[in-house]
Amino acid sequence: MKIVIFEPHPDDLLFGPGPILLEWINEGEHDIHVITVTDGRACYRATDDIFSEDVATMTEDDVADMRINEAKQSIEFLGLPSDNHHLFHFHDAEGRNYVREGIKKAIPIIKDLDRIVLPSTNNLHIDHQATHDIAMGAAKELNLTKIEYFVYFIASYGKFKEDSKEKQFEYTIDEEIAKILKEWLEIYQSQAKLKWTWKMYSRYLRKIRTWTYASYNFEDIGKYYNF
Repeated sequence: MKIVIFEPHPDDLLFGPGPILLEWINEGEHDIHVITVTDGRACYRATDDIFSEDVATMTEDDVADMRINEAKQSIEFLGLPSDNHHLFHFHDAEGRNYVREGIKKAIPIIKDLDRIVLPSTNNLHIDHQATHDIAMGAAKELNLTKIEYFVYFIASYGKFKEDSKEKQFEYTIDEEIAKILKEWLEIYQSQAKLKWTWKMYSRYLRKIRTWTYASYNFEDIGKYYNF
């Protein structure tokens, strides 16, 4: 099975499909690709968080370089081929300006896939919504009527609604998987420079053992709040 995962920013791979992605990798029978849509450069813009001292010396290009490198390290950590990692390098926080270009870049990557993995629509984060629009725009242009549309939602930006309850499922992880997720988190040292963000991420992975996902098909498009 060819699986293509869209992550809006470096680190969304972990907090979106991360747990179930580990299962797909362990199955050892899938051709898994990851598209990192934005470069993460807006990480230290307006926020109420407390930064580490070195953030003051970093330009946004520095931040983008750091976060793109973290995305690459994550692919290596997961044991996926580097050739299966597709970096669009769109500017963080400006995803909506790149939807048309993103669709063009995505089409050759997803044209022969079996499962597309993407953020929910009606998303509070503009880059997550743009990523959804890119993925769905490319899928519609290719008329991908026979594939699975696997949707995730990062808790900070919304939740699944009751109207598609029959499409949703809960995915429970054990302590071994939780340990791997915590090790994976350590790659994202850009986030460790944000005191409260890092505490939130660390606490989340310590406590959460059940994740919610949803699986849709082409005929479901536009019928549900999340799809």
